[in-house]
Amino acid sequence: MLAIGSLSEAAFGLRRKLVDNISGLDNDISRIKIGHPGSNLKDLEDADENGLNLFFYHINYDGYPADGGADNPFYVRLYCLITAIGYNIKKTAPGNTEGRDISKGENELRLIGEVMSVLHKHAVFTLSDADSQEIATLQVVPHSLDMDTLNHIWGTQGSETPYRLSVAYELSLAPIPYGLPTNSSPLVGDPQMLVWGQMERDEDKEREGIIDLKPQVGYVAIDTSMAEWAPHIALVETHADSRKTLQYVSHIAPPLDRTLDILLAGEEGAEIRLYWRVWRRKDDNTVVAWKEDIADVETAQTIIENDSSGDPFYPNRIDPASIDARRVVQVRLPVDIAQSDTKTWQAMLYAERNWEHEDPEGSGTQIVTAIRSNTVLLYGGSS
Repeated sequence: MLAIGSLSEAAFGLRRKLVDNISGLDNDISRIKIGHPGSNLKDLEDADENGLNLFFYHINYDGYPADGGADNPFYVRLYCLITAIGYNIKKTAPGNTEGRDISKGENELRLIGEVMSVLHKHAVFTLSDADSQEIATLQVVPHSLDMDTLNHIWGTQGSETPYRLSVAYELSLAPIPYGLPTNSSPLVGDPQMLVWGQMERDEDKEREGIIDLKPQVGYVAIDTSMAEWAPHIALVETHADSRKTLQYVSHIAPPLDRTLDILLAGEEGAEIRLYWRVWRRKDDNTVVAWKEDIADVETAQTIIENDSSGDPFYPNRIDPASIDARRVVQVRLPVDIAQSDTKTWQAMLYAERNWEHEDPEGSGTQIVTAIRSNTVLLYGGSS
């Protein structure tokens, strides 16, 4: 039996996305076939049911990471032609409430319309391995074909296969081999080292001739109505004048044995865990590479919850102009940073929540997927 790969998983994921969201297919995945129209259309027509055919007609290399080795995947774009197969429904047929006959052609138009609507609303889906670890996120993008290209593609099916109404989509990006990239040393630098001359900059981007390259924390609103929503975090910095600002990147000065204020955003009542990943460079000048030789640190579980103050509570928002203390948690820096012989260090903090959902492969079992937030980068030590 052939091994599962990202190409087949992408095709099955698209198939499952369509059958789960088009009511006219009655949740019957056998009514969506994958393969050449010339081979599948006859079977779908003989079934006297509405159906779809997914024909993956082209694969295009998207590129290879310049710093990647044989252990790292490369990424491809898949191109799929989706063809509708309708059937005649008589006015007297069971379930026909429209009081008239519905032709094959009209049903095919309805099917194509449903396909376009579903892929517009659900333009992203994930690929996971056997351990439910997320491997890749694929985006489904409409792909326009001119008539010459469409005729050429359809002409490969043979003269006995008449053209049927079809739409094309691009799925990107799928990793080959099917796996995650290997971890490598991060690229680190002081985000305030670029000096400029006679150039105009926005006032909030400059300070005494130095361009501030730190990413700015803007207003963020998480749509928690989506089952797969991701949490969001930001560092809360308290200045000498008691002002509070939000940061994604920050330099941490000694002492290092202390806690930091982190603002959480997500669904009220959600259970969130924060994780540290730390890199350091030792004081030995012969060691030039950053090493991830400090174990990852998992913090205690936190629940996003309101208090009894009665003030408006918006747990899904990050707003630099209104920092809600009810969603600020204290997180201690990993003790290994202060206790090691580190010359310079950097630490990445992120949040995760568990999303329990039905297996997309149709096994009927419930699986748990870890959904990760954005990251906050902290660094310190001498340069």
